[in-house]
Amino acid sequence: MNAAHGPRLVLHVGAPKTASTYIQRRLRANSEHLRKHGIYVPVLPAVAAMAGNAKLLPTALGQRPSLTFQRAFPQIDTRALNPTGIIAELLQDWRPDLESVVLSAENLRPIHAPSLRRLLPTNVPCVVVLFVRRQDRWLDSYFNQMIKTNEIHEGISAFIVRLLDGTDERLCRPDWWAHYQAWRDAFGTCNVVFYDEAVSDVFGAFVAAAGLPPVPAVKEVARAQLSLNLYELAYLLELKAPINYGNFLRRKAASEKASRKLGVSDVRSVLSDSDLSRLRSACEESNRRLIAEQGDNEKRSSLRLDHMRSRDSYCALSDFYTSESYIRYRQVADAIYARRNRRDLIKSLFKRSGVG
Repeated sequence: MNAAHGPRLVLHVGAPKTASTYIQRRLRANSEHLRKHGIYVPVLPAVAAMAGNAKLLPTALGQRPSLTFQRAFPQIDTRALNPTGIIAELLQDWRPDLESVVLSAENLRPIHAPSLRRLLPTNVPCVVVLFVRRQDRWLDSYFNQMIKTNEIHEGISAFIVRLLDGTDERLCRPDWWAHYQAWRDAFGTCNVVFYDEAVSDVFGAFVAAAGLPPVPAVKEVARAQLSLNLYELAYLLELKAPINYGNFLRRKAASEKASRKLGVSDVRSVLSDSDLSRLRSACEESNRRLIAEQGDNEKRSSLRLDHMRSRDSYCALSDFYTSESYIRYRQVADAIYARRNRRDLIKSLFKRSGVG
């Protein structure tokens, strides 16, 4: 590793829905190859199934674990997690005189920055990498993911109000200036990547922002999981809450099969005029300050929220629910769900009776 890319600690803090999972999976898929070129990606055995290798840290620092985390790792007592111990385990095999180390967790929040600075070593440079994204596009993707994983069950307008309120520490509030300022103040540096500019090569953009050496022949991985299309999103939002998680998964599977059967793939946004207005009111000053700090007015377009709405890209759910295409889709999805339920019930009855 040459002097320009000397050993460092790289802290990749997200934000979520800016290809974080893709970056994490590509790091993990190439971990041995990267280490030969001076980049170490440690993995904790207890949570090796997670893409982000530092995702335990936010929970250990006091953030409530997501429902997805609790379902995936029911054996972990999150109340007993010790951030000092987690960091020690992550860094125990790191050779700071020879290689850089990468810690990645998109659920790190600005409130965690001071605590992490106190816990992480100070004898090597530490670079924080933050990806940011235009908030209207980001919100669509974030909301879609939260519905898809059954983390929330509410309309997008109610979700935006709760998100911008900032009282739920599990949620990422898209005030990118606040994120940047917190990490810069704690670590002295925070390198920002504008996702909408880097989307064609997010891994290369990450490597450059982290100050890591270019590594040849880094193998590609599949992009992160697909979002729900508009039909699937609308269908899951119609479900009556609360809903059992197993039942939710069966509904989701039925909706996906109905999409394939009918060949639907609509991906329009469900943000309303008032939603966009609320986002602009909450985020435009933050975006202006971040652009000014970066000293590049050409980046202004990367965070410009949509002022010109188009019927081709936005959809009012109230109208969509009454459309013939959605009504047909719902009938097909309900029929698939009912057949699966009957099949599961018959299997269960046979199992209880000892038949088959």
